[in-house]
Amino acid sequence: MNAYLMASALAGLGSAFGHSYLSERYILRPMYAARGDNRVIADGASWRVTMAMFHLVSFAWVLIAAATLWLTANPDSEVLPLLAAMGGAFYFASALANLWALRRLHVGNILLTVAAVALVAGALTS
Repeated sequence: MNAYLMASALAGLGSAFGHSYLSERYILRPMYAARGDNRVIADGASWRVTMAMFHLVSFAWVLIAAATLWLTANPDSEVLPLLAAMGGAFYFASALANLWALRRLHVGNILLTVAAVALVAGALTS
């Protein structure tokens, strides 16, 4: 079992669940409660689209982590280099976007950077 791949999967899952739960609790629900006359938030369909877009990135991180976990059980798979390139790039791009948006270090961009580096390292050591 490749420890790098396991670390990547755990960091990716932690990022996904933390992002969805904490953002729902501390960003989305308070924003909806204080919607006032904001037409985008007040409209039901627009609000559902906003929530879906917010959680879509977490879903992508879960899919990458699930594929990584599968690859820990199937280390001879030929798709590992492709997953490392695409998954690592997505994790790292997400970490950079998080850093840019918050303008400071945050547990999210640290975990996503760990996920990206560990995924690439796991592919290189397999």
